[in-house]
Amino acid sequence: MTVQLPIEALVDPVCGLVRELVPVRHEGMPDRYVAYTAEVADSRRFGVWPSDRVALGTTFGDPEGARIAAIAEAVERYCGNYVPAGLRRASAKELAAAGERHLGPADLPFYADWQFEQPGFPFAPFTEDLQILWTWGEEDGASGCWVPASFVYLNWRQGTRCGEPRLNHLNYAGIATGQGLADAKLRALLEIVERDALNLWWGLGGPARGIRPESVPGLAADLAGSRLRCHLVEMPNEFGVPAVAALVWDPELRIAAAGFAARFDPAEAATKAVLEAVHTWVFTQGLTTADGWVFRAIEAGILGRGLYLDFRADRRYLDDAGPRFERVRDLGAHVQVWLDHRLHPLMRRFSEPAELVDVAAIPSGSEAELYARLAEGGHRVVTVDLTTPDIAETPLRVARVAVSGLIPNAPAAFPYLGYPRWTEAALRRGWRDRPVTPDTFTFAPPPHM
Repeated sequence: MTVQLPIEALVDPVCGLVRELVPVRHEGMPDRYVAYTAEVADSRRFGVWPSDRVALGTTFGDPEGARIAAIAEAVERYCGNYVPAGLRRASAKELAAAGERHLGPADLPFYADWQFEQPGFPFAPFTEDLQILWTWGEEDGASGCWVPASFVYLNWRQGTRCGEPRLNHLNYAGIATGQGLADAKLRALLEIVERDALNLWWGLGGPARGIRPESVPGLAADLAGSRLRCHLVEMPNEFGVPAVAALVWDPELRIAAAGFAARFDPAEAATKAVLEAVHTWVFTQGLTTADGWVFRAIEAGILGRGLYLDFRADRRYLDDAGPRFERVRDLGAHVQVWLDHRLHPLMRRFSEPAELVDVAAIPSGSEAELYARLAEGGHRVVTVDLTTPDIAETPLRVARVAVSGLIPNAPAAFPYLGYPRWTEAALRRGWRDRPVTPDTFTFAPPPHM
C-alpha cells in the first residue's frame, strides 16, 4: 500500500525541494498582506534542469495559505522545467499523414509574417514541414494529442535543445500546481482565459467597465495600512468567466503596478488581481536603485543578465526600450519601463473606465459554462501531466494546458501577433472596423510581469 507524503515533506534544509520558507515584509505593505519566499534546491545538479531557485506565495491574512502557495509555485517550476527523454521528432505534416491528432501551425500560429522580417527577431516560422520535438497530452473530447514540446516545457532552450527550431518564447500561460490533476488543469485553464482576455483588452485598447473597489467584500481591510490607491476593471471575454484587472498606485514612490485574475466568483477574481498587483509593486521596488534586490540577484546569477535594461537613475527607460519595445525581452522588464513617467497616461485604462459597477453586478461563471463556450468557439483543450515521480508521492500535481486559438502572454518584444483572434475579436466586439495592423496595436506592456 502506497502512503502519500504530506506537502510539508517537500520542505527540508538538507533533502527538500524547498530548503526554507522565509516570511517577507517591506515598508508600506498592507497590514494583511502575507508573503513567503521559498528557497529552492538547485535541480541543475541533476543535469540540464534549470528550475527557479526562488518561489513566492502570497495571501491576504492567511500565513498558512501563503506557505502552501510558495511551495506550489516551487513545484510548478520544478516539474515544468523537467524535460523527459524520448520526445518524438516529426513534422506536423507527418503526424497528419499518420492520422495522429496534434496542435499544429493552424492551432498555434505564433507570429505574423512581418515579425519574422524584423532585424534580430529570434523565432522561426512554425510550418507544416518543420521537424520539431513533440510531447503527448490528453485532449478533451478525444484521445491523445501531440503538442510542440517547446510550448509545454519551461526554459526549453537549454543544452542540446539550443539547436532546435525556436518557435515560441517561454510559455508563461497555462501551467499550474493543484491538489490533484483536475484541480491543476482547471487552474491552468483559468490562467489561459485570463491572459487571453488581458492580451485583447490591452493590446487592442478595448473598453472595460470599472468595478468599485469598495464593493468588493473585505478588500478595504486587505489594503489597510498602506498608501496604495486601487482601481479595478472587468476585462471582456466570451467564456463566462469574470476576469479582473487591478492597478495599485504608490504616490510616494510613483510606482504603478498591475495584477490580473480570472475566477468563477467575481469578488474572488478582484481580490486575487489586487493581491497580484501588490506583489508587482513589491517587485518593482527592487528596480528603483542601482543596488536594488533585482540588480543584486542579477549579479549573483539568480536572474539572467540581459533580461533587464541597464539601470537609469532618471527612469527614462523608454529611451532604451525601442520604438516597438523590441528591447523589452522579459516580463520583469515590463515593470522597469513603467518607472518612466511617460507611460503613466496609460493608467487611465484602469482609472477612467466609461462606467462603474459594483462587483455584485458581474455574473459568476462556472466550469461547465467555460468548457461549453470553449467548445462552441472551436477551441481544443489539451492537458499534459508534468508531475515528476517524486512530486507524485504528494497530493500535488502539475498540469500544462494548451488551448488552440487563445493568445498567451509574452514579453513586449515578442507578442504573438500571428493569431487571427486579434482581428476576429476586434471586429466581433466592435473595437475595430478593419483588420488589426502593427500601427493599431499597443506595444507598450501593462505594468505587470
